[in-house]
Amino acid sequence: MTTDTGGEGSMAGTTDQAQAAHRMIQQATKGIAGARTLVELLHRLHELRLLIAPHFTDEERPDGFFDLIRARSSRHLGAVKQLETEHQAFLGEIDGLAAQARACLAGPVAHILGQAAELARRMHEHEAREDALLGDALYIDIGEEE
Repeated sequence: MTTDTGGEGSMAGTTDQAQAAHRMIQQATKGIAGARTLVELLHRLHELRLLIAPHFTDEERPDGFFDLIRARSSRHLGAVKQLETEHQAFLGEIDGLAAQARACLAGPVAHILGQAAELARRMHEHEAREDALLGDALYIDIGEEE
């Protein structure tokens, strides 16, 4: 989002750009809330971060969105400061959630998946031994009875 304080037309363009970017971010946040698995959550967090990091940088840059608001209305200085502070907090929270999800997937989830794979391997081997025993008892032992 670029801001050009050169006139009302550019202000309308800036407003449209900001609102479009904000709608995209709001849509992405719905995806975070709707994530049903850790893998899906990680994917959506990554997408959101890729979207908001440059957006926040653009808003905070000199002559960016926040400077535009400061220049046009001093009564919003406190709100702008709060929003700037929240930017870094949001990025930190996204990074923290992603780290927790990765740790879960690498730790408890990976351990459970490993246990499940080992159970499946043992059960597969068990059934193979039963098949071998059945074949041995029916085909070899039957032949010895005659």
